[in-house]
Amino acid sequence: MAAWAAGAALLAGTAGCGGGPTAPAGDGGHSAAASPTGTPAPPSPGASSAAASPVGPPGPDAAALKTLILAAGAKAGPYQVDEPSLDEPFSEIYEAEPAVCLPLTTLGAAGHTAQAYASVGLPGKPLEVDTKILLRSYRDAGAAGATLRSLAEAGKRCAGGYTEERVVIDAKVLRVEPVAAPAIGDEALAYRIVTQDVRDKGISLYQYLTVVRSGPVTLSFSSDIVDTRDFGGVPREIVTAQWEKFSRG
Repeated sequence: MAAWAAGAALLAGTAGCGGGPTAPAGDGGHSAAASPTGTPAPPSPGASSAAASPVGPPGPDAAALKTLILAAGAKAGPYQVDEPSLDEPFSEIYEAEPAVCLPLTTLGAAGHTAQAYASVGLPGKPLEVDTKILLRSYRDAGAAGATLRSLAEAGKRCAGGYTEERVVIDAKVLRVEPVAAPAIGDEALAYRIVTQDVRDKGISLYQYLTVVRSGPVTLSFSSDIVDTRDFGGVPREIVTAQWEKFSRG
């Protein structure tokens, strides 16, 4: 494995996560709380480390990333990795209005050089929480850091909502709230995204997004559910299992 990967494991310190619910915050800045799942939480008072991201070696290629992502059939607590039917989540072809909000919908416009994708759910329960994992390489740590900066900016400027332009029908995002991010990697951001149901405008649906940067690689986790309940965040078992595999790589 390249030197950056070994350094990432040392920088992380731990793959474990803890912490409990915290209060909602007012902006979408950098967060480094100790839980990979999310109840609304205030961001760290420190400046985002993405702004000082060093330029370093490039991230691994697509073949290497595939060895670092959770494989089909792997277990993460009660969850299991499925064989994805697509090369990337369907949301990667969505747009956003205003455009500054796009990183909350897709990181695809950020200029990655390679990626690997996995889908994780509860076996036999297709209506329960579904999580998409994307590992993405960039030309260097600076480029990966720029992705986090764009996401942080979107979290702040789009906190009051935006329009997600989908293939068939647009969706109205009502609000974006920062939540506790996992204390892993070089930096991490996490959000709760509340969307208006496209069929019944009186119903709100919940999605959680967590993005971790480790050197020139980002690990993103997007969880949603076919239900109206707030399920609390990206399942910590999934984040932990993926981080541990990535760190061992």
